Amino acid sequence: MLKNCLFILIFLATISNSLAQITISENCKHAQLDIMSLKFSQAESLIKAEKVINPSNVYPYYLENYIDILKIIISEDEEIFDLAEDNKAERIKIVESINDSSPYRNYLLANINLQWAIARLKFNEYFTAAIEINRAYRLIEENTLKFPEFHPNKITHGTIKIMIGLVPEKYNWLLNMISMEGNVEQGIDELYKVLLLSKNDTNYTYLREEALFYLGFIELNVSPSKENSLKLLPEIKPLADSSLLFAYLSINILVKTGQNFEVSLMFNKVKKRDEYYPFHYLDYLYADFYLMSLDTENARKYYTKFLKQFKGKNYIKDAWRKIAWTYLLENNNELYFISLSNVDTHGYKDIGKDKEAQKEFDSGELPNTDLLKARLLFDGFYFTEADSVLKNTNEQTFDFDQRLEKTYRQARIKHLTNNILEAKVLYKSMVLNAELTENYYPANSALKLGEIYEIQDSLDMAYYYYKKCTQMDFSQYENGIKSKAKVGIRRVEKDK
Repeated sequence: MLKNCLFILIFLATISNSLAQITISENCKHAQLDIMSLKFSQAESLIKAEKVINPSNVYPYYLENYIDILKIIISEDEEIFDLAEDNKAERIKIVESINDSSPYRNYLLANINLQWAIARLKFNEYFTAAIEINRAYRLIEENTLKFPEFHPNKITHGTIKIMIGLVPEKYNWLLNMISMEGNVEQGIDELYKVLLLSKNDTNYTYLREEALFYLGFIELNVSPSKENSLKLLPEIKPLADSSLLFAYLSINILVKTGQNFEVSLMFNKVKKRDEYYPFHYLDYLYADFYLMSLDTENARKYYTKFLKQFKGKNYIKDAWRKIAWTYLLENNNELYFISLSNVDTHGYKDIGKDKEAQKEFDSGELPNTDLLKARLLFDGFYFTEADSVLKNTNEQTFDFDQRLEKTYRQARIKHLTNNILEAKVLYKSMVLNAELTENYYPANSALKLGEIYEIQDSLDMAYYYYKKCTQMDFSQYENGIKSKAKVGIRRVEKDK
């Protein structure tokens, strides 16, 4: 602690004489690109060089914080979190030494607060995260009003607006209490403006990767169709050759749009990743990719690799559940139950997939193998095979929820194979059963109906089903489904 205090005093004494400044030098620009690529060692070398060349430049200290945050988010390692948190206060003091007349002062302070809020969510520090998001919101709102032509504002401002817009409806009272407003469309629009500027003005080229990554991720997970993320893919994929972060984004877009051959090529590219910061979640995704084609042996291999190497909190229970599934698909019920027992003793229940894994263990029941196969094949865009499995199931042995699941899977297949009329009929039958099940199938069916009607420009019907989705009582994947419905309502209200 004493050492840290001395460092701050010496640094502040130095910059008080030389005037703290912000210079987005070539070293800083290249370091930021390396950070977005997850090449932290290269970035740290450039940051170190910049500190020697220009000791009064504050921007390197902000970049160091950026590295720490990405390490925390990727690793979910509490030890890394604690070590990084020790540096937070001193970096904020350094940034606060910038003159108030500089647009970079509040911009960087807002970013640091926002980054730390996101990191804290990984460790369930919700109260402190809420304070930091609120602080970031105030800082960037003030900065946007004070410096309207300062374009980097738009990335932070847009990201916060999107985050606020995705807050589930049941927490709106909290947003109202602290007077925070935002919507997804406004945030996305600001990010696109930064992306366009980064292409047309060389002074802002260093912001391109950051804006592109956020846009690719948001368009993929929030928009009612995948068209916008596919439009961004030609810009994203070339960056994957030298950026692990963009390889990850490319894989997500390709998987969720059923481009399995391209997914396989991309995974082969990232098998050797020694120059990058360890990103073990990619092994989990690779295992998922194999499981969706019912390649149980390779799926088990990569889930096991993920579990051995990843020291974080999330997806642990789900990985054990999916290892159990590989045995179930091989008709080995004994090893299914042995593997599933690890769900109860490993990992946490913070995210939807891990909660579902724990629920499966607690039930003590053997999942229906045909329904599981159909689900996995559907997720892998093997629609013909999934439909064939469903048609050949013996529904006589199904309970009520299993019958619902079969209908839901059939609806999803009809939807994604463009049999929209049949999909709508099946989805509507699911919605009618909303009060008879705790499963997410009726709610997601209402969401999908909203998306279909929105694309068809039947905005009143779209609004009806989006609203119905937000009013349903269920727990599985509730926040994700209801957040998308909430965003859909706002889009429809804007266009009506």
